[in-house]
Amino acid sequence: MATLLLTLSKKPFEVMVTGEKPVEIRNSSDWILSRLVGKKYDDVKFINGYGADKPYFIAKYYGYSAAKEKENLKFSNGLIVPVDVGDVRIFLGEIIERGNL
Repeated sequence: MATLLLTLSKKPFEVMVTGEKPVEIRNSSDWILSRLVGKKYDDVKFINGYGADKPYFIAKYYGYSAAKEKENLKFSNGLIVPVDVGDVRIFLGEIIERGNL
């Protein structure tokens, strides 16, 4: 089972751990593309910060695509995520584990 590991800051973590935000947006970069292109994952582990004792959750991985239009995604905790054309959208399914909450 392959797991993609990504870190999140507090506000994105808050709305993703509840399932409100089922897609992660990342700027297209060599770093993120090197982790996605040609790779197969079963799930994604998101950690709020760095270290084994930090809050995390694991969600099913449903692939990625490049954003085709600009938009602003708004969430219940006040988070606004600007999406630009070409940004990477990582699609998530059900949350299968939560920890250190």
